[in-house]
Amino acid sequence: MSAPFRKPPVSAPTPGEAMWRNGFFYFSAFMGALAMVDLDAGRLVHAMGDAGVACLLLSLMSQFPFLRAVTRQDATPQARERLLAEAERFRAQNPWSDRFSRAGWTLLLSSLALRAVGLA
Repeated sequence: MSAPFRKPPVSAPTPGEAMWRNGFFYFSAFMGALAMVDLDAGRLVHAMGDAGVACLLLSLMSQFPFLRAVTRQDATPQARERLLAEAERFRAQNPWSDRFSRAGWTLLLSSLALRAVGLA
């Protein structure tokens, strides 16, 4: 009998997946640094856009199980369902990812809207 609080195992990331996750992490740090430079220079709208991109990149770090399930062409329907179930389980374990995604899209679209009306 298994304990109800035990989490099912998540498959280990592939080397390519680990490389992309690291890339998203470092690029999000770069975009966060650009946002700070823009804030220091008084460019609030540009800083909002850069911070939005940084949040979106951070949210993508935990979306690889979902991306793998969607893009895997050679997977059988049963394997695809298993990957989607794993992706949903991973999403439930990382609720911060959805929050970062919403915050990123809000900041990015707000920045674009402010630029469109000429406030940049």
